[in-house]
Amino acid sequence: MPTAPYPSAQQFLLAARQCEIQGLEQLAQTCELVGHVSRLVHELQRERGLSNVFLASQGCRYAQQRAEQVQECLQPEQELRRFFASLNLKQCQMSGHVRQFSRIAAVLQGLDALPELRRSVIEQHLTAAQATQAFIQLIGSLLAVVFEAADASADPDLTRLLVAMFNFMQGKELAGQERAWGARGFAAGHFELEDQQGLQLLIEGQERCFELFADFTAAEALGLWQQLLTDKPHEELLKLRQVVSRSQADQQVPSAFSEVWYDVATARIDAMKIIEDQLAETLKTRSEERIQLARRELKNQQQLLQQLDLQSRLTEPPPSFWVEGQLTGVGRSLCELVQAQSQRLQQMQDELQAARQALNERKLIEKAKGLLMQHRQLTEEQAWRQLRQAAMEQNRRLVDVAERVIGLIGLLQVNNKDAGSNNAQ
Repeated sequence: MPTAPYPSAQQFLLAARQCEIQGLEQLAQTCELVGHVSRLVHELQRERGLSNVFLASQGCRYAQQRAEQVQECLQPEQELRRFFASLNLKQCQMSGHVRQFSRIAAVLQGLDALPELRRSVIEQHLTAAQATQAFIQLIGSLLAVVFEAADASADPDLTRLLVAMFNFMQGKELAGQERAWGARGFAAGHFELEDQQGLQLLIEGQERCFELFADFTAAEALGLWQQLLTDKPHEELLKLRQVVSRSQADQQVPSAFSEVWYDVATARIDAMKIIEDQLAETLKTRSEERIQLARRELKNQQQLLQQLDLQSRLTEPPPSFWVEGQLTGVGRSLCELVQAQSQRLQQMQDELQAARQALNERKLIEKAKGLLMQHRQLTEEQAWRQLRQAAMEQNRRLVDVAERVIGLIGLLQVNNKDAGSNNAQ
């Protein structure tokens, strides 16, 4: 009985192209998810700011605006939930998106708890700081979905755009936290030293995020960002920041400034949303273009392989790839196709590694921060402040300090484990 033929090199070449297209189609779906996340985050950021002023003023300010903003959040939330429901869970599991699914689970858990958070705000059972932290946690879980999208991307061009998108959204989130924190301080009528230090950390964090965004973004979005830096809301916010930094803990600031601060910060953040929308649109367009290009390349490759197959069939006797130690015409053409595809994939991998460097550095910093929080019983802000202070004092990059912290704590854990084993003996 004749045995079934083994798959040929040509079949594997075409299968590699088809896998690439499937990956790009999945990535296009991920880019769509990022767009949904962006819209919901923006509305939640606005709700957080209004809730802060409402709570800090004991319900005297922004009660109606806050209630209206809650309604504005409902549509993008439902759109995101519908998108989650449309995902093919079995297909995604086969694709190995374990971390992405874990991030989505955290988002849904946070969204399910949102009605109770809103009731607590209405009834003023929370302080402004507690409400802020609750919103930060929810928005952070949403941004983690974007981070995983960038980290899982296998296309260099789209990875660069996703890195730009994540860092811009993160910078905008820090701007939203600055809006909430500043509004709370003005509404209370004074700023403690801790408030001023916290605001300074948020400002510095924004600068880092927007620098990375500028390094990876497309020209259109970069032009919009450069224009924003010269616009009136940005300049007015710089002046209000000076009011905060110069005030003393025992010095009263006009509580009416809370609305001025909120409006100025909101105008700046709304301008950022235009850039964010531009980034989302660029992501969508580029992903569609990459899919179409990959399909054309697959079609061209299929046609070329068919021509080679026809050439081999018309030759009597059927040619071997090798004759007297030399590649024949058919063999040489197939070898060139394999080499070209291998070189292209290697180039993509090199470009991908460069684009992911910023993500890898962020992972190290977050890991170091988490270890400091765990081993020294610090808050997230305190851990971040220690890392930043060490980087400044040692004149080193933040990621280098983070690597050293991870190494030192790892060594400490090993020593403690060894000491425990010796004591047990």
